[in-house]
Formats: sequence, structure tokens, C-alpha cells
Amino acid sequence: MADAVCKENDVVLVVDDERLVAEAISELVEDFGCVCESFSDPEKALRYLEENPGKITLMITDLTMPGLSDPGLIRKTLQISPALPVILVDGYPGMEIPVDISSRVRRILAKPFTRAELLDVLRGTLAKTPPPG
Repeated sequence: MADAVCKENDVVLVVDDERLVAEAISELVEDFGCVCESFSDPEKALRYLEENPGKITLMITDLTMPGLSDPGLIRKTLQISPALPVILVDGYPGMEIPVDISSRVRRILAKPFTRAELLDVLRGTLAKTPPPG
């Protein structure tokens, strides 16, 4: 697979409150050789992470979702897995990242993004990420 960017044990957690967006991102990520866990409900994603704290290599998420206040999912995620890198996907230009989560946010992808842009961001982020566990 020419676009493979993940190692065998890499698992990417994709969370977007728009189910179709979460599924589309997951399909692209899987095209790049990654195992993907996808959620449109941030509370369910958080429970999955709590049950599998050392399994996730990277999280791709929207910043604002119903059910958790703005970056609430990211804040709670970082309490469970403080070193987990995060890629934000968001449709709002000029979005500001809260200071308390900015050190874990590796990149921001503005919606809509291309397959090539996602591939570039995944490559760059995973190249700098130690294995989970």
C-alpha cells in the first residue's frame, strides 16, 4: 500500500459529532493502513478510551461537539492519556486552541480537507509519535 503510514499496532480514534464525517475520515485513515475506531458520540468515545487507555496512538477530533463543552473531550482524554497526540478537524477559520490543550494538538485540518492533506498530517504526526502503551 503506497500510502500506508501506520505501523501494525497503531490505532486512530476518530470522533466527530457528524456521523457521516466521522465515517468518511475513518475510511480515509483506514486507506492509509491504520486501524480506526470511530465515534459520533463523544461520551462513547471517552468510554472507549477509558477502557483502552494504552491502545490509542492518535486522536482525530472536532473541537466543538454536543455533550461535552468545547474542548471537553480533549481535556478528559488528556487526563486518561496525557501524551496522546491530537489532530483537530474543524470548519471554523481562525479557531483558537485553548492553552491547556495546545501542547497536545499537533495539527489543525480545516474542513473540508483533501485526502492528500489528511495523508500529510497523518504522516507528520505519526512520525513524531512514540508507540502506545
